[in-house]
Amino acid sequence: MDTTLCAFYRTARAGAVRLSDDGGPFGFDITVALLADDLVTGYDCDALVETGCHLGDTTDYLARRYPELPVYSCDIDPSYAAFTRRRVAKHRNARVEPVDSAALVNSAAAIHHRPLFFLDAHWGPDWPLARELEAIAAGIVLIHDFDIGHPRFSYDAYGDLVCGPNMLAAMSRPPERYFVPDPEADWPLPCLQTRRRAGVGILAVGLDSGPLDTHPHLITRHLEMAVTR
Repeated sequence: MDTTLCAFYRTARAGAVRLSDDGGPFGFDITVALLADDLVTGYDCDALVETGCHLGDTTDYLARRYPELPVYSCDIDPSYAAFTRRRVAKHRNARVEPVDSAALVNSAAAIHHRPLFFLDAHWGPDWPLARELEAIAAGIVLIHDFDIGHPRFSYDAYGDLVCGPNMLAAMSRPPERYFVPDPEADWPLPCLQTRRRAGVGILAVGLDSGPLDTHPHLITRHLEMAVTR
């Protein structure tokens, strides 16, 4: 936990120039960083894949926090990808490309067995999330800006489709269950984000959900029930 604490709060918040949450790793929500720690350890993840790097706050954090793992990130805006590539150039485990996010997910999924996917490419007119999810054969998925059903946590929507259970139901192979953080959970470190705080949805794709079922800070949601409510 000390390693996460130091890496998290020593990461510059370059995203403050534009983002509604003022940037920072995982939207400056250290509970998501702690959750990622648990998942990387619990699933013995062999790579970290981020979609939508923007100015590289989360990319830089991941590269420094997990120097033993390859870190892949991308942005369709070449200027953002170039900035982030320069920012993480000193980290030999990081690779940043100006490519479509679904293509990055597909290429990483082809060479790794159990990556952690942090899907955050929700910006602009195109919403690649559905294509990203379809490209994942196996791995642990964190979907940022996900509707967890709590007023403190924000989420994205494209047209009439909310980034939430209805979006999962539209997949060609919808999951029976997904997981969200318990809004009332007592994490070992407090979240200091006072502005926009994003919800997170978690999926185990092609892997046992055991570490998610037993995680003390997660709630299990059944997709059919969540969609019909």
